[in-house]
Amino acid sequence: MPPCERLHWLKQANSKNYHHFFPRAYLAKKHIEDWRVNHIANITIVDDFLNKREIRDKAPATYMGKFAKDNPNLSKTMRTHLIRLDSFGIEENDYEKFVDRRCKLMSKELEKRIIHQDIDSRGQAVMLDDVDDDAEQHNTGS
Repeated sequence: MPPCERLHWLKQANSKNYHHFFPRAYLAKKHIEDWRVNHIANITIVDDFLNKREIRDKAPATYMGKFAKDNPNLSKTMRTHLIRLDSFGIEENDYEKFVDRRCKLMSKELEKRIIHQDIDSRGQAVMLDDVDDDAEQHNTGS
């Protein structure tokens, strides 16, 4: 089976494998607004069973501490998710630090993969209104 078929569930926004690294229920207790809880940097791939049976509403320091005892390769594995266990505020359950550091690392990794165009060197910015208009025209067939 081709890799793209094996990972078809990645295309689904409602996939049972997309979960919040800092659980929604945990952050709700901290009175963090939903729009901040649902930040892309707080989303990672975890199987549904592990999320519902082990992680639940626990603080990351709690569940990651348990996982680290059971898995000597956890730190290496988490690096493939663009998460650094030693410097992202996980041990302190620091959500702001986690999001900030993960965003920086995600940006750095994306930058490596971007094919730069001439327009990039001209310093032109894309306005969100322009992107929305382009998407709308595409969807309406205009």
